[in-house]
Amino acid sequence: MTKIFWLSRHTMTQAQLSDLNRIYGEVEVVQYDGSVKDAAEVLERAGDCEILAVVLPPAILANLVHPRVNTKPVIRAKANRVPTGNTVINPATGKEEAEYRFEHAGWEQIKRIVVETVDL
Repeated sequence: MTKIFWLSRHTMTQAQLSDLNRIYGEVEVVQYDGSVKDAAEVLERAGDCEILAVVLPPAILANLVHPRVNTKPVIRAKANRVPTGNTVINPATGKEEAEYRFEHAGWEQIKRIVVETVDL
């Protein structure tokens, strides 16, 4: 059985879990739904998990996939934004807009993150 660390505020969907079973065989998912300050904290919370399935900002991701910091595979879920055909009121704007749902579209392994900046 492959132990997977799920770092997300959202509970993993059945479609995401089924897809992980397709990829890794039988899996055990350990979820942490809080915030982390850096890659070291991710690794500390992941403990003995073999795969890191995460939702993180690019700066933390970049450190987490660096081979000097971590050797465990880092993956993330992909999703398609699918219109439901309904309209809803956007609470931020008060305006009516199309409603969407997110549909699982697979997993991807993050090999590296490159951030290119220019001083302003």
